[in-house]
Amino acid sequence: MATDRRVVLTPDSVELRRRLGPTTWMVFEELVLASSGPVDACRATMSIRSLASRLGLAKDTVARALGQLRRLGLVTAQQSRTSTGAFATGCYTLTIPTSINFDDHTPSPASTTTPPASRITRHRTTRTTPNVQLTLPLP
Repeated sequence: MATDRRVVLTPDSVELRRRLGPTTWMVFEELVLASSGPVDACRATMSIRSLASRLGLAKDTVARALGQLRRLGLVTAQQSRTSTGAFATGCYTLTIPTSINFDDHTPSPASTTTPPASRITRHRTTRTTPNVQLTLPLP
């Protein structure tokens, strides 16, 4: 049985989102959603073109965002070549900030037959409660 992964953003992630900007945040979020492995060894394997296609952005825009993520130390890229000399699909090691957590769980058989109502679940609380979280399930 497959394990579902949810990404939980804590209120501390607001500053990171502001510092990255909307495009770079989207690229980082998509890499996190496409990643596998535990928080301390998280890796995503995909090309810049496929990442751009998934986000509806130009490949150069995604490449600039990846450059910013590398400069900030959130992403480390490993690029290899195939036996013909062409670039292979990129592998990115992600440094997940403490403001982002993973909530892995194994769904019950009943929940696997019913499609989720939404990919994004928002937990809203009152202003006096500091535990506002955004949960994003990973595919």
